[in-house]
Amino acid sequence: MTCSCPECGSAGVPLIFGLPVPEAQEAARHGELALGGCMMPAEPPNWQCPHGHRWWDADETGWDEQLLTVLAAHGYPVD
Repeated sequence: MTCSCPECGSAGVPLIFGLPVPEAQEAARHGELALGGCMMPAEPPNWQCPHGHRWWDADETGWDEQLLTVLAAHGYPVD
């Protein structure tokens, strides 16, 4: 599942906040994940497009599945 940007229509990638694990850092370098920094906003978005637009999508299960798929592709142990 890939969420499309409501502003420009580009494909979004999961957006995470906090200290990223090495696999998340690698995925971000490849453009498969976006890092939001350590400070989480009061109403955090969960997707970001290549143009930097950020938004929240209510399908958190889809976000979680996409995030785990990306992390697993970079060696994160997913059980």
